[in-house]
Amino acid sequence: KPAFATDGKRTIAVLPLKPVNAENRDAAYEFGIAESLIFKISSAKDLVVRPLSATQNYADVKKDAAAIGKEQQVDYVLASNYQIADGKIRVTSQLINVADRAVVEVFKNEQTISNVFAVQDAVSANIGQRLLRKLNRQPNDTAAVKRYTTNEEAYRLYLTGTALTDKRSRKDAEKAVEYLEQAVRLDPNYALAFAGLAGAHSALALFGSGDYEQYLKARAAIEKALAIDENLAEAHSRLGEMKLSYEWDFDGAERELKKAIELDPNSTAAHRIYALYLNSMGRFDESIAEAKIAIDLEPASVLNHKNYAQFLYFARRYDEAIAQSLRTVEMDPNFRVIYGWLINSYKMKGEDDKAFEWFLRSPSVAKDAPEKIPLWKEIYAKSSWRGIYQQQLEEALEDEKNGKSQWDLPQLYAKVGDKEQTMVSLEKRFSVNKRGWGWTTLKIDPRYDLIRSDPRFEAIVKRVGLK
Repeated sequence: KPAFATDGKRTIAVLPLKPVNAENRDAAYEFGIAESLIFKISSAKDLVVRPLSATQNYADVKKDAAAIGKEQQVDYVLASNYQIADGKIRVTSQLINVADRAVVEVFKNEQTISNVFAVQDAVSANIGQRLLRKLNRQPNDTAAVKRYTTNEEAYRLYLTGTALTDKRSRKDAEKAVEYLEQAVRLDPNYALAFAGLAGAHSALALFGSGDYEQYLKARAAIEKALAIDENLAEAHSRLGEMKLSYEWDFDGAERELKKAIELDPNSTAAHRIYALYLNSMGRFDESIAEAKIAIDLEPASVLNHKNYAQFLYFARRYDEAIAQSLRTVEMDPNFRVIYGWLINSYKMKGEDDKAFEWFLRSPSVAKDAPEKIPLWKEIYAKSSWRGIYQQQLEEALEDEKNGKSQWDLPQLYAKVGDKEQTMVSLEKRFSVNKRGWGWTTLKIDPRYDLIRSDPRFEAIVKRVGLK
Protein backbone atom coordinates (compact mmCIF):
# COMPACT_ATOMS: atom_id res chain seq x y z
CA LYS A 1 0.00 0.00 0.00
CA PRO A 2 1.12 3.60 -0.51
CA ALA A 3 2.88 5.19 2.44
CA PHE A 4 1.32 8.63 2.82
CA ALA A 5 -1.88 9.10 0.81
CA THR A 6 -5.06 9.12 2.90
CA ASP A 7 -7.63 10.86 0.73
CA GLY A 8 -7.67 8.77 -2.43
CA LYS A 9 -4.89 10.82 -3.98
CA ARG A 10 -1.42 9.49 -4.68
CA THR A 11 1.77 11.48 -4.29
CA ILE A 12 4.95 11.07 -6.29
CA ALA A 13 8.41 12.65 -6.48
CA VAL A 14 10.27 12.64 -9.79
CA LEU A 15 14.01 12.76 -9.12
CA PRO A 16 16.64 14.35 -11.37
CA LEU A 17 18.15 11.77 -13.69
CA LYS A 18 21.50 10.23 -12.76
CA PRO A 19 24.19 9.73 -15.42
CA VAL A 20 25.54 6.21 -15.89
CA ASN A 21 28.87 7.81 -16.81
CA ALA A 22 29.72 10.89 -14.76
CA GLU A 23 31.82 12.40 -17.54
CA ASN A 24 28.73 12.61 -19.77
CA ARG A 25 26.63 14.69 -17.38
CA ASP A 26 24.22 17.14 -18.97
CA ALA A 27 21.86 19.36 -16.96
CA ALA A 28 19.44 19.50 -19.90
CA TYR A 29 18.76 15.80 -19.43
CA GLU A 30 19.17 15.50 -15.65
CA PHE A 31 16.83 18.36 -14.79
CA GLY A 32 15.12 18.96 -18.12
CA ILE A 33 13.65 15.47 -18.55
CA ALA A 34 12.62 15.42 -14.88
CA GLU A 35 10.88 18.78 -15.33
CA SER A 36 9.11 17.56 -18.49
CA LEU A 37 7.99 14.39 -16.73
CA ILE A 38 6.66 16.41 -13.80
CA PHE A 39 4.71 18.63 -16.17
CA LYS A 40 3.39 15.61 -18.08
CA ILE A 41 2.03 13.69 -15.10
CA SER A 42 0.93 16.69 -13.01
CA SER A 43 -2.19 17.00 -15.15
CA ALA A 44 -3.54 13.65 -13.94
CA LYS A 45 -6.48 13.70 -11.57
CA ASP A 46 -5.80 12.62 -7.96
CA LEU A 47 -2.04 12.60 -8.43
CA VAL A 48 0.07 15.10 -6.48
CA VAL A 49 3.51 15.62 -7.99
CA ARG A 50 6.33 17.37 -6.16
CA PRO A 51 7.76 20.35 -8.11
CA LEU A 52 11.31 20.20 -9.45
CA SER A 53 12.35 22.75 -6.83
CA ALA A 54 11.57 20.12 -4.18
CA THR A 55 13.76 17.41 -5.70
CA GLN A 56 16.55 19.07 -7.67
CA ASN A 57 18.94 19.12 -4.72
CA TYR A 58 19.04 15.32 -4.83
CA ALA A 59 20.99 15.43 -8.11
CA ASP A 60 24.33 15.10 -6.33
CA VAL A 61 23.12 13.14 -3.31
CA LYS A 62 23.86 9.44 -3.00
CA LYS A 63 20.77 8.40 -1.13
CA ASP A 64 18.37 5.50 -1.44
CA ALA A 65 15.32 6.50 -3.50
CA ALA A 66 12.87 5.13 -0.93
CA ALA A 67 14.58 7.18 1.79
CA ILE A 68 14.17 10.27 -0.41
CA GLY A 69 10.51 9.36 -0.78
CA LYS A 70 10.10 9.38 3.00
CA GLU A 71 11.74 12.80 3.21
CA GLN A 72 9.43 14.07 0.49
CA GLN A 73 6.43 12.38 2.14
CA VAL A 74 5.26 10.73 -1.05
CA ASP A 75 3.81 7.35 -1.93
CA TYR A 76 6.02 6.78 -4.96
CA VAL A 77 9.39 7.86 -6.30
CA LEU A 78 10.41 7.80 -9.95
CA ALA A 79 14.19 7.31 -10.00
CA SER A 80 15.92 7.36 -13.38
CA ASN A 81 19.33 7.12 -14.96
CA TYR A 82 20.50 7.95 -18.46
CA GLN A 83 23.32 6.96 -20.76
CA ILE A 84 24.54 8.82 -23.83
CA ALA A 85 26.28 6.70 -26.44
CA ASP A 86 26.35 6.25 -30.21
CA GLY A 87 24.24 9.35 -30.79
CA LYS A 88 21.43 8.08 -28.59
CA ILE A 89 20.18 8.67 -25.05
CA ARG A 90 18.84 5.69 -23.12
CA VAL A 91 16.68 6.40 -20.08
CA THR A 92 15.75 3.78 -17.49
CA SER A 93 13.22 4.72 -14.81
CA GLN A 94 12.11 2.78 -11.74
CA LEU A 95 8.77 3.44 -10.08
CA ILE A 96 9.35 2.66 -6.40
CA ASN A 97 6.69 2.19 -3.72
CA VAL A 98 8.04 4.06 -0.70
CA ALA A 99 6.11 2.00 1.86
CA ASP A 100 7.64 -1.38 1.03
CA ARG A 101 10.58 -0.18 -1.09
CA ALA A 102 9.43 -2.44 -3.93
CA VAL A 103 10.07 -1.64 -7.58
CA VAL A 104 6.57 -1.42 -9.03
CA GLU A 105 7.62 -1.07 -12.66
CA VAL A 106 10.64 -0.34 -14.83
CA PHE A 107 10.29 1.96 -17.83
CA LYS A 108 12.85 2.20 -20.61
CA ASN A 109 13.07 4.60 -23.50
CA GLU A 110 15.67 5.38 -26.15
CA GLN A 111 15.83 8.46 -28.33
CA THR A 112 18.16 9.67 -31.03
CA ILE A 113 19.87 12.81 -29.82
CA SER A 114 18.81 15.81 -31.85
CA ASN A 115 17.19 18.93 -30.44
CA VAL A 116 17.40 18.67 -26.65
CA PHE A 117 13.82 19.92 -26.17
CA ALA A 118 12.44 17.37 -28.64
CA VAL A 119 14.28 14.62 -26.74
CA GLN A 120 12.81 15.80 -23.43
CA ASP A 121 9.30 15.85 -24.84
CA ALA A 122 9.63 12.41 -26.42
CA VAL A 123 11.04 10.74 -23.29
CA SER A 124 8.52 12.37 -20.96
CA ALA A 125 5.60 11.51 -23.23
CA ASN A 126 6.65 7.86 -23.50
CA ILE A 127 7.53 7.20 -19.86
CA GLY A 128 4.88 9.57 -18.48
CA GLN A 129 2.01 7.86 -20.30
CA ARG A 130 3.13 4.40 -19.21
CA LEU A 131 3.60 5.55 -15.62
CA LEU A 132 0.09 7.02 -15.48
CA ARG A 133 -1.40 3.82 -16.87
CA LYS A 134 0.43 1.85 -14.17
CA LEU A 135 -1.05 4.12 -11.50
CA ASN A 136 -4.51 4.00 -13.10
CA ARG A 137 -4.46 7.70 -13.76
CA GLN A 138 -5.52 9.53 -16.89
CA PRO A 139 -3.80 12.75 -17.98
CA ASN A 140 -5.86 15.81 -18.67
CA ASP A 141 -5.24 17.80 -21.84
CA THR A 142 -2.30 20.10 -21.24
CA ALA A 143 -0.28 22.52 -23.26
CA ALA A 144 3.38 21.82 -23.92
CA VAL A 145 5.83 22.71 -21.16
CA LYS A 146 7.00 26.30 -21.48
CA ARG A 147 10.79 26.64 -21.47
CA TYR A 148 11.10 30.36 -22.24
CA THR A 149 14.06 29.85 -24.61
CA THR A 150 14.97 27.96 -27.76
CA ASN A 151 18.69 28.23 -27.06
CA GLU A 152 19.87 24.86 -25.77
CA GLU A 153 23.07 26.14 -24.17
CA ALA A 154 21.27 29.00 -22.42
CA TYR A 155 18.79 26.45 -21.08
CA ARG A 156 21.61 24.26 -19.74
CA LEU A 157 23.25 27.25 -18.06
CA TYR A 158 19.92 28.28 -16.51
CA LEU A 159 19.30 24.81 -15.04
CA THR A 160 22.83 24.61 -13.63
CA GLY A 161 22.69 28.14 -12.21
CA THR A 162 19.36 27.75 -10.44
CA ALA A 163 20.45 24.41 -8.98
CA LEU A 164 23.54 26.11 -7.53
CA THR A 165 21.47 28.98 -6.08
CA ASP A 166 19.33 26.49 -4.18
CA LYS A 167 22.40 25.07 -2.44
CA ARG A 168 22.39 28.29 -0.39
CA SER A 169 26.08 29.02 0.07
CA ARG A 170 27.99 32.11 -0.98
CA LYS A 171 30.39 30.16 -3.18
CA ASP A 172 27.55 28.41 -5.01
CA ALA A 173 25.60 31.66 -5.38
CA GLU A 174 28.63 33.38 -6.92
CA LYS A 175 28.98 30.54 -9.42
CA ALA A 176 25.24 30.67 -10.11
CA VAL A 177 25.52 34.35 -11.07
CA GLU A 178 28.24 33.46 -13.59
CA TYR A 179 26.13 30.74 -15.23
CA LEU A 180 22.96 32.82 -15.32
CA GLU A 181 24.76 35.85 -16.74
CA GLN A 182 26.06 33.61 -19.53
CA ALA A 183 22.52 32.34 -20.12
CA VAL A 184 21.03 35.81 -20.61
CA ARG A 185 23.94 36.84 -22.84
CA LEU A 186 23.16 33.89 -25.09
CA ASP A 187 19.44 34.70 -25.05
CA PRO A 188 18.64 38.31 -24.02
CA ASN A 189 14.91 37.43 -24.11
CA TYR A 190 15.19 34.60 -21.59
CA ALA A 191 12.83 35.94 -18.91
CA LEU A 192 13.11 32.92 -16.63
CA ALA A 193 16.91 33.19 -16.60
CA PHE A 194 16.68 36.87 -15.62
CA ALA A 195 14.40 35.87 -12.73
CA GLY A 196 16.92 33.19 -11.75
CA LEU A 197 19.72 35.77 -11.90
CA ALA A 198 17.74 38.00 -9.53
CA GLY A 199 17.46 35.07 -7.14
CA ALA A 200 21.20 34.45 -7.25
CA HIS A 201 21.95 38.12 -6.50
CA SER A 202 19.42 38.04 -3.65
CA ALA A 203 21.18 35.00 -2.22
CA LEU A 204 24.51 36.83 -2.37
CA ALA A 205 22.97 39.76 -0.51
CA LEU A 206 21.98 37.40 2.29
CA PHE A 207 25.51 36.01 2.43
CA GLY A 208 26.95 39.46 3.04
CA SER A 209 28.82 40.37 -0.12
CA GLY A 210 27.48 43.91 -0.41
CA ASP A 211 23.77 43.92 0.28
CA TYR A 212 22.74 47.08 -1.53
CA GLU A 213 24.88 46.43 -4.60
CA GLN A 214 23.42 42.96 -4.93
CA TYR A 215 19.92 44.37 -4.45
CA LEU A 216 20.44 46.80 -7.34
CA LYS A 217 21.59 43.96 -9.59
CA ALA A 218 18.66 41.78 -8.54
CA ARG A 219 16.21 44.62 -9.14
CA ALA A 220 17.59 45.25 -12.63
CA ALA A 221 17.28 41.56 -13.50
CA ILE A 222 13.67 41.48 -12.28
CA GLU A 223 12.77 44.49 -14.38
CA LYS A 224 14.21 42.81 -17.47
CA ALA A 225 12.31 39.60 -16.74
CA LEU A 226 8.99 41.43 -16.38
CA ALA A 227 9.61 43.56 -19.45
CA ILE A 228 9.93 40.32 -21.43
CA ASP A 229 7.07 38.45 -19.69
CA GLU A 230 4.79 40.36 -17.33
CA ASN A 231 3.06 37.12 -16.31
CA LEU A 232 6.15 35.34 -15.02
CA ALA A 233 5.37 34.15 -11.48
CA GLU A 234 9.04 33.80 -10.53
CA ALA A 235 9.70 37.46 -11.37
CA HIS A 236 6.71 38.68 -9.36
CA SER A 237 7.92 36.60 -6.40
CA ARG A 238 11.36 38.18 -6.59
CA LEU A 239 9.91 41.65 -6.98
CA GLY A 240 7.75 41.08 -3.92
CA GLU A 241 10.87 40.01 -2.03
CA MET A 242 12.71 43.19 -3.08
CA LYS A 243 9.79 45.43 -2.15
CA LEU A 244 9.57 43.79 1.26
CA SER A 245 13.23 43.59 2.24
CA TYR A 246 14.86 46.59 0.56
CA GLU A 247 12.23 49.04 -0.62
CA TRP A 248 9.84 48.73 2.34
CA ASP A 249 6.94 49.10 -0.04
CA PHE A 250 4.76 46.74 1.94
CA ASP A 251 1.55 47.25 -0.02
CA GLY A 252 3.48 46.71 -3.23
CA ALA A 253 5.11 43.59 -1.81
CA GLU A 254 1.76 42.01 -0.98
CA ARG A 255 0.39 42.90 -4.38
CA GLU A 256 3.33 41.26 -6.18
CA LEU A 257 3.29 38.14 -4.02
CA LYS A 258 -0.45 37.64 -4.44
CA LYS A 259 0.05 38.03 -8.19
CA ALA A 260 2.80 35.39 -8.13
CA ILE A 261 0.58 32.93 -6.27
CA GLU A 262 -2.29 33.63 -8.64
CA LEU A 263 -0.02 32.90 -11.62
CA ASP A 264 1.48 29.79 -10.04
CA PRO A 265 -0.31 28.40 -6.96
CA ASN A 266 2.40 25.72 -6.66
CA SER A 267 5.28 28.17 -6.40
CA THR A 268 7.05 27.38 -3.14
CA ALA A 269 9.04 30.61 -3.34
CA ALA A 270 5.90 32.72 -3.66
CA HIS A 271 4.27 31.12 -0.61
CA ARG A 272 7.51 31.26 1.39
CA ILE A 273 8.10 34.97 0.70
CA TYR A 274 4.45 35.83 1.25
CA ALA A 275 4.71 34.13 4.65
CA LEU A 276 7.69 36.37 5.46
CA TYR A 277 5.65 39.42 4.48
CA LEU A 278 2.65 38.40 6.60
CA ASN A 279 4.94 37.71 9.56
CA SER A 280 6.48 41.19 9.31
CA MET A 281 2.99 42.70 9.30
CA GLY A 282 2.10 40.80 12.49
CA ARG A 283 -0.50 38.69 10.66
CA PHE A 284 0.75 35.55 12.34
CA ASP A 285 -2.07 33.10 11.64
CA GLU A 286 -1.93 33.90 7.94
CA SER A 287 1.87 33.72 7.94
CA ILE A 288 1.89 30.30 9.57
CA ALA A 289 -0.75 29.06 7.12
CA GLU A 290 1.43 30.15 4.17
CA ALA A 291 4.46 28.52 5.77
CA LYS A 292 2.54 25.24 5.97
CA ILE A 293 1.64 25.49 2.28
CA ALA A 294 5.33 25.93 1.44
CA ILE A 295 6.14 22.85 3.52
CA ASP A 296 3.37 20.85 1.83
CA LEU A 297 4.91 21.72 -1.54
CA GLU A 298 8.48 20.98 -0.42
CA PRO A 299 8.40 18.81 2.73
CA ALA A 300 12.16 18.21 2.72
CA SER A 301 13.12 21.90 2.57
CA VAL A 302 15.03 22.76 5.74
CA LEU A 303 14.54 26.45 4.94
CA ASN A 304 10.76 26.04 4.90
CA HIS A 305 10.82 24.27 8.25
CA LYS A 306 13.14 26.89 9.73
CA ASN A 307 10.82 29.67 8.60
CA TYR A 308 7.86 27.92 10.22
CA ALA A 309 9.75 27.75 13.54
CA GLN A 310 10.74 31.39 13.18
CA PHE A 311 7.15 32.52 12.60
CA LEU A 312 5.97 30.57 15.65
CA TYR A 313 8.64 32.35 17.68
CA PHE A 314 7.52 35.79 16.51
CA ALA A 315 3.92 34.80 17.27
CA ARG A 316 5.17 34.01 20.80
CA ARG A 317 4.00 30.44 20.52
CA TYR A 318 7.20 29.22 22.11
CA ASP A 319 6.25 25.59 22.83
CA GLU A 320 5.38 25.09 19.16
CA ALA A 321 8.47 27.02 18.06
CA ILE A 322 10.65 24.68 20.14
CA ALA A 323 9.01 21.56 18.73
CA GLN A 324 9.36 22.83 15.17
CA SER A 325 12.98 23.90 15.73
CA LEU A 326 13.84 20.45 17.07
CA ARG A 327 12.29 18.86 13.99
CA THR A 328 14.41 21.12 11.81
CA VAL A 329 17.60 20.28 13.69
CA GLU A 330 16.78 16.60 13.22
CA MET A 331 16.44 17.19 9.47
CA ASP A 332 19.84 18.88 9.25
CA PRO A 333 22.00 19.24 12.39
CA ASN A 334 24.42 21.46 10.43
CA PHE A 335 21.79 24.07 9.52
CA ARG A 336 23.22 26.74 11.79
CA VAL A 337 20.55 29.42 11.79
CA ILE A 338 17.89 27.19 13.38
CA TYR A 339 19.83 26.95 16.65
CA GLY A 340 19.32 30.64 17.38
CA TRP A 341 15.53 30.32 17.12
CA LEU A 342 15.60 27.20 19.31
CA ILE A 343 17.76 28.83 21.98
CA ASN A 344 15.71 32.05 21.98
CA SER A 345 12.46 30.09 22.27
CA TYR A 346 13.73 28.17 25.29
CA LYS A 347 14.92 31.45 26.82
CA MET A 348 11.55 33.14 26.29
CA LYS A 349 9.89 30.20 28.03
CA GLY A 350 12.23 30.59 30.98
CA GLU A 351 13.95 27.24 30.38
CA ASP A 352 17.46 28.62 30.71
CA ASP A 353 19.23 25.30 31.23
CA LYS A 354 17.70 23.82 28.08
CA ALA A 355 18.69 26.93 26.16
CA PHE A 356 22.26 26.63 27.43
CA GLU A 357 22.40 22.94 26.53
CA TRP A 358 21.53 23.78 22.92
CA PHE A 359 23.90 26.74 22.94
CA LEU A 360 26.77 24.33 23.65
CA ARG A 361 25.51 21.93 20.95
CA SER A 362 25.19 24.62 18.29
CA PRO A 363 27.75 24.41 15.45
CA SER A 364 29.07 27.90 16.23
CA VAL A 365 30.27 26.56 19.59
CA ALA A 366 30.62 22.78 19.24
CA LYS A 367 32.34 22.92 15.84
CA ASP A 368 33.83 26.41 15.55
CA ALA A 369 35.17 26.94 19.06
CA PRO A 370 34.99 23.76 21.18
CA GLU A 371 37.99 24.98 23.20
CA LYS A 372 35.74 27.69 24.69
CA ILE A 373 33.17 25.27 26.09
CA PRO A 374 34.82 25.15 29.57
CA LEU A 375 34.75 28.98 29.66
CA TRP A 376 31.06 29.09 28.72
CA LYS A 377 30.25 26.50 31.40
CA GLU A 378 32.16 28.47 34.02
CA ILE A 379 30.41 31.71 33.09
CA TYR A 380 26.98 30.08 33.08
CA ALA A 381 27.58 28.49 36.49
CA LYS A 382 28.49 31.89 37.97
CA SER A 383 26.01 34.25 36.30
CA SER A 384 23.65 32.25 34.08
CA TRP A 385 22.61 33.76 30.75
CA ARG A 386 23.38 37.34 31.72
CA GLY A 387 27.02 36.35 31.98
CA ILE A 388 26.89 34.59 28.60
CA TYR A 389 25.37 37.66 26.95
CA GLN A 390 27.89 39.98 28.63
CA GLN A 391 30.78 37.86 27.35
CA GLN A 392 29.30 37.84 23.82
CA LEU A 393 28.82 41.61 24.00
CA GLU A 394 32.43 42.21 25.06
CA GLU A 395 33.70 39.99 22.23
CA ALA A 396 31.48 41.77 19.70
CA LEU A 397 32.70 45.19 20.85
CA GLU A 398 36.30 44.01 20.52
CA ASP A 399 35.61 42.73 17.01
CA GLU A 400 34.04 46.07 16.12
CA LYS A 401 37.19 47.88 17.27
CA ASN A 402 39.12 45.66 14.88
CA GLY A 403 36.96 46.73 11.96
CA LYS A 404 34.43 43.89 11.89
CA SER A 405 30.83 45.06 11.57
CA GLN A 406 28.67 43.74 14.39
CA TRP A 407 25.02 44.00 13.43
CA ASP A 408 23.90 41.98 16.46
CA LEU A 409 25.03 44.64 18.95
CA PRO A 410 21.53 46.11 19.57
CA GLN A 411 20.15 42.69 20.42
CA LEU A 412 23.11 41.91 22.68
CA TYR A 413 22.62 45.17 24.57
CA ALA A 414 18.95 44.30 24.91
CA LYS A 415 19.80 40.87 26.26
CA VAL A 416 21.99 42.34 29.02
CA GLY A 417 19.20 44.81 29.85
CA ASP A 418 20.96 48.03 28.79
CA LYS A 419 18.07 50.07 27.36
CA GLU A 420 20.07 53.16 26.46
CA GLN A 421 22.85 51.35 24.61
CA THR A 422 20.29 49.14 22.86
CA MET A 423 18.67 52.27 21.48
CA VAL A 424 21.94 54.05 20.68
CA SER A 425 23.39 51.06 18.81
CA LEU A 426 20.11 50.51 16.96
CA GLU A 427 20.06 54.13 15.79
CA LYS A 428 23.72 53.87 14.73
CA ARG A 429 23.01 50.73 12.76
CA PHE A 430 20.00 52.31 11.09
CA SER A 431 22.02 55.36 10.06
CA VAL A 432 24.47 53.26 8.03
CA ASN A 433 22.24 50.42 6.79
CA LYS A 434 18.65 51.37 6.05
CA ARG A 435 17.82 48.28 4.03
CA GLY A 436 17.54 44.56 4.62
CA TRP A 437 15.34 41.85 6.10
CA GLY A 438 16.26 42.56 9.72
CA TRP A 439 14.41 45.85 9.88
CA THR A 440 11.12 44.36 8.70
CA THR A 441 10.60 42.46 11.97
CA LEU A 442 11.17 45.39 14.35
CA LYS A 443 7.48 45.69 15.15
CA ILE A 444 7.11 42.06 16.23
CA ASP A 445 10.50 40.95 17.59
CA PRO A 446 10.23 40.00 21.30
CA ARG A 447 13.92 40.84 21.75
CA TYR A 448 13.08 44.54 21.43
CA ASP A 449 10.32 44.56 24.03
CA LEU A 450 12.80 46.27 26.35
CA ILE A 451 12.70 49.49 24.30
CA ARG A 452 9.34 49.15 22.59
CA SER A 453 7.87 52.15 24.41
CA ASP A 454 10.87 54.39 23.70
CA PRO A 455 9.86 57.23 21.31
CA ARG A 456 13.16 56.81 19.47
CA PHE A 457 12.35 53.17 18.77
CA GLU A 458 8.86 54.09 17.65
CA ALA A 459 10.40 56.65 15.28
CA ILE A 460 12.59 54.01 13.61
CA VAL A 461 9.62 51.65 13.27
CA LYS A 462 7.68 54.49 11.64
CA ARG A 463 10.55 55.31 9.26
CA VAL A 464 10.66 51.68 8.15
CA GLY A 465 6.96 52.02 7.39
CA LEU A 466 5.69 49.49 9.88
CA LYS A 467 3.46 51.92 11.78
